[in-house]
Amino acid sequence: MKKRQKTDIIFLLLIIVFSFGVYLYNDKNPVTLSLINSESLGYAKAEVIEVVEENAREDETTKGRYYGVQTLRARILQGDFQGKEVLIDNYLSTTHNVRLHSGQAFIACIDNPLEAETLITVYSYYRAPVIFMFGGIMIGIMVLIGGGKGLRSAVSLLFTMYTILGFMLPMIFNGYSPIWVCIVTVVITAAVSLFLLNGNHKKTWVATIATGMGVILSGIIFQVIASLVHVSGFNTDQAEALILISQNTGLQISQVLFAGILISSLGAVMDVGLSIASSLYEITCHKADITPRELFQSGLRVGKDMIGTMCNTLILAFTGSSLTTLLMLKAYGVEYAQLMNSDFIAMEIAQGISGTIAIIMTVPIGALLSAVLYSRRRSPDANWF
Repeated sequence: MKKRQKTDIIFLLLIIVFSFGVYLYNDKNPVTLSLINSESLGYAKAEVIEVVEENAREDETTKGRYYGVQTLRARILQGDFQGKEVLIDNYLSTTHNVRLHSGQAFIACIDNPLEAETLITVYSYYRAPVIFMFGGIMIGIMVLIGGGKGLRSAVSLLFTMYTILGFMLPMIFNGYSPIWVCIVTVVITAAVSLFLLNGNHKKTWVATIATGMGVILSGIIFQVIASLVHVSGFNTDQAEALILISQNTGLQISQVLFAGILISSLGAVMDVGLSIASSLYEITCHKADITPRELFQSGLRVGKDMIGTMCNTLILAFTGSSLTTLLMLKAYGVEYAQLMNSDFIAMEIAQGISGTIAIIMTVPIGALLSAVLYSRRRSPDANWF
């Protein structure tokens, strides 16, 4: 067996061991805290048998939205009430606008307290099949266009989701340092994603190191800005809920916002790191006699074309996630002095600036690592090990 294959197998075994360890940790340390008493609540799939009566009118300004009430005869399809037929009054309002038709599936909220009558209401549309269908289409397109690398990209995406949901969130929730947990998460997900794309290759190591350094740099810059403008996890809209959680779990609220920056900037920084590593590697394949200095300068030139688009991508992502809040601020006629000194704008600007600087600095970091490592290889296919 070749040395590269042995290293690949060892890496895959480490991934399996990590995944199994995460499973065991969550099995022994389940998250049991709930901010509300939901013992009597349950949610189950149901189906509309018949719309018995409908007193609803369409909104004159927004097509497709109705206000009023529907009386539905429905059948519960899951849970303790499976097979039961019930009459449900479905109230349509601005915040709850789930208008149903005969034969349509939906999610029912079943409130079954011990000393009161069971109340069944419409919770939401039954969206899971559509979500899974388009998720499958997305993976299919990735495999169709990207071939083997597309499949590995899909596996990488699933592993990243598993690491965030199964490792990062439970560890932070149980009182471990959000900063260190997120740094470990960033390093693991970046390494696995890049390894699955390129295998045990110098490109993988250059991109992984550059990504890790870029993301950590983003967190450091944000921490500096946040300390100067006085923002922390206590300035967020969810601060009250976080305080309640911390009182029961040891959650370190002051570090949560900082840790979020590490995760939010990971994708863009990893994209830049891998692009620089791959571009410069291709240059060395076609010009083996290139000097480290020339390779570094080539990396900077390539990076200059990437900085503008990637920085815009990051800023637009932050803006898009806050669009509704920005519209509300505009509607309320918030003054400049009030807006620029608010908690919301301070946090958004700190996030945008720290992420942008991280992207910019990843370019010279990746170029320097490439110049040092690629110039030492003996053949185009040489690996780190």
